[in-house]
Amino acid sequence: MTELVTDAMMAEAVTAAGFSMADVVSDGPAALASPSYKALESRSVVTAGAFVKRMHPEMRGTFHLGAALQAARNAGAAGVGPEVLWSDEGLGAIAMNRLGNGWITARQNDLQTEAVMTSAVKALKTLHAGPALDHRFDPFAEIDHLIAAYKADGLALPDNIGWLRRLVWMAKGLSDSAALRPCRNDGSCSNLMIGPGAQVMLVDFDRAGMNDPLYDLGCLLAELTDHESEMRPAFEAYVGHFDPVGFARARLWSHVDDMLHALWSGLMAHKSERTSVEWIKYGEWRLLRLTMALQHPLFEERVRQTAQGAA
Repeated sequence: MTELVTDAMMAEAVTAAGFSMADVVSDGPAALASPSYKALESRSVVTAGAFVKRMHPEMRGTFHLGAALQAARNAGAAGVGPEVLWSDEGLGAIAMNRLGNGWITARQNDLQTEAVMTSAVKALKTLHAGPALDHRFDPFAEIDHLIAAYKADGLALPDNIGWLRRLVWMAKGLSDSAALRPCRNDGSCSNLMIGPGAQVMLVDFDRAGMNDPLYDLGCLLAELTDHESEMRPAFEAYVGHFDPVGFARARLWSHVDDMLHALWSGLMAHKSERTSVEWIKYGEWRLLRLTMALQHPLFEERVRQTAQGAA
């Protein structure tokens, strides 16, 4: 059995959503890990009035589909995501309202436009204020699950995995002191759609679950820029003022997310049927950024800041 969505499986989802393959006007985006990160979990098609996607079988055990669909519905109802027209957890499929002309997939340089970043931050705040999800996203547990998966399959982990885990676990207190909110747990700019007037819609909730909302913000800040002085306006747009302890939390979370995605991409490089996807390139980039952050004196200072702030 294929681990990817076949034509027949895609047609099944389209029909179940209330459309026919005759309604399909184009395929959705192709899988890409670098330079952008999109369409890795699912295959999709665009109909005259909907965007229909179905998760690849090889991804089905990686995510909590119930929470993903719930978050997508909540975002649509709150006006910060496309309206969900239909979903089926068993099929791993969803149909959303098709965004009209003038909407584009965000790129990193788009986030550096103040109006776009402000809209993205407001959309996140709206999502975070919404109904609770039936799943707790724990990135530390996810990382350990990935390490166990490498070992179970006899795959080589990064040479410095012990050092990486030891330092990242210095931030473990973030989970214990978090006020949980519904989060996307994904900061990729390609999971934002930009419309007329710098409107922003959130799309793709595959990692959704209850978490510290500063995890979402930290991931978005890391996607925006490597320069922390340029992150501050976006942080302030979310919080309302500059809070050094909150900023430290957001930055630490972005390092945790780097480790999670570096390991996940490396694992998929071995397990995915899509050998043309640059899993290794993406994973190595996230690993490099993580390693540089952990070696910086600010890392331990932020661990101390957040520990004192939680005391």
